[in-house]
Amino acid sequence: MRPRIKFAIALSSIFTIFLFVIKLLVLFEVIQSTRETRFTEAACISLILPFFYTIVMDIVNHNKLFKEALLSRESEIDEMDKFIDLAAIVSRADAKGKITYVNEKFSQVSGYSLAEVLGKDHNIVNSGTHPKEFWADMYKTVIKDRQIWNKICINRAKDGSLYYVDTHIKGRFDHDGKLEGFMSIRQDITGNRKNEVEIRNRMTAINQSNAVIEFDLDGNVIFANKLFLETLGYSTESEIVGKHHRLFVEDAYSKSPEYTDFWETLRSGAFFSGEIIRVRKDGSLVHLRATYNPILNIDNKVYRIMKIATDITNLFNQQKEIEKKNTYLEHAAKIIRHDMHSGINTYIPRGISSLDRRMQGLDLAELKLEAPFKMIKEGLRHTQKVYKGVYEFTNLVKKDAVLNLQDCDLREILMDYLSATAYRDQVQIGDLGRAQVNEPLFCTSIDNLIRNGLKYNDSASKIVKISREGNSLLIEDNGRGLGREEFKALSKPYARKEGQRESGTGLGLNISIAIIEEHKFKIDCDVINSKDEVCGTKITIKLNED
Repeated sequence: MRPRIKFAIALSSIFTIFLFVIKLLVLFEVIQSTRETRFTEAACISLILPFFYTIVMDIVNHNKLFKEALLSRESEIDEMDKFIDLAAIVSRADAKGKITYVNEKFSQVSGYSLAEVLGKDHNIVNSGTHPKEFWADMYKTVIKDRQIWNKICINRAKDGSLYYVDTHIKGRFDHDGKLEGFMSIRQDITGNRKNEVEIRNRMTAINQSNAVIEFDLDGNVIFANKLFLETLGYSTESEIVGKHHRLFVEDAYSKSPEYTDFWETLRSGAFFSGEIIRVRKDGSLVHLRATYNPILNIDNKVYRIMKIATDITNLFNQQKEIEKKNTYLEHAAKIIRHDMHSGINTYIPRGISSLDRRMQGLDLAELKLEAPFKMIKEGLRHTQKVYKGVYEFTNLVKKDAVLNLQDCDLREILMDYLSATAYRDQVQIGDLGRAQVNEPLFCTSIDNLIRNGLKYNDSASKIVKISREGNSLLIEDNGRGLGREEFKALSKPYARKEGQRESGTGLGLNISIAIIEEHKFKIDCDVINSKDEVCGTKITIKLNED
């Protein structure tokens, strides 16, 4: 109550009491009614009336303000109802659970319109996935305890799909405490649940195939999965939980500034990925390909570090073994190149040259030495070309080796390469244009494909045709035919066809493909058909666009 009204009530009460006392005194003839008493009575009444008016007007104004506040409150409630209707799934039911109202949001999520559910039992959206105890708890909480019940419910939409809702249910009771019905407000959290399931499935997949461990910001172990324990040689999680990360690193590294910087970087929120070395329980080393992932809380601050790792120890050891063998191969290749070079390019040419001088003046035709001597010379020339291919091929064994390419007329270099071979007349070469190739290796590769086309060939007149269409070289034979899948199978090292009668190592095709791919060319193979009969093989080599 405002002070002004309190003051008015107090004064009006005083004057009223004073007037009442005078009236009583006159009534009981304690004093005589005189002009003075009547004046006093009139004065009291005149003083009381303004105060009384003030009080009455305040009551009127107060009632007016109360009505305005009530209307405002009703408006706020109406706005709140509209807001809830827009933001949440709302439904009402009578005491028997029959639906009396659903909002538009209910219809959007469930697929049922108001007309379809009005008067129906609310279990029309029951998915049947919850046990009886689940709903018994709801009725107990809402009816007996008269509390608001809140749980995650799985409902079934009209189309049969399931959706998740965060549900609040409240009972409505009359003045006598009798149940009138139920009111339910829900939030559709299906998207959140799907995200949770996806995240859970991803984590399950990660845990099944990777070693996973979590640390706090001080580097202490919080969690480690089974695969991590197995990888590092531990039996139970309790062996490492609470221990510091330095348990898994070499002692020298754990005391280094680099190790301190490593953890400072992780705490700052930086991500780390790379190959690392860690120490097993038995002291042996394990090589891991790992990522350290900062985990952020709701304040977007790092509060944990998750490490996901894969054991690559075997791969590391294999790589080391390969590097060691490559070193041996490179050394062996140097020896082969040196010895072959000495024989092919020095001793044999000198011997032939010496023979040539000594045989001058002799009738080679009569001695029947002309043809053999010519064959020796041509054989040497061809062998020198093969040597160049071997030289270039063994060069590729070197680390970071780069193929030496030159712009060549492809027909010209192939014709020259094949000129000393016994099968040169069985090869038809058209205009092949020019390309950037390593001449010895390219010719060696094509020569092997030619010989395969002639070798695996049952035709009376064996022939191989080489042509060019656009950016592709075509090598076609009239042999048995080799399909794409069979070509892929035979392109592996030492692969041979079952029951194959021809001799061979199973390496020629593999090496040819390796040379072609080293040029960044693409190779494909398929059979040639004529009237539904296989009549040969077509190999397509797609050259570089430039």
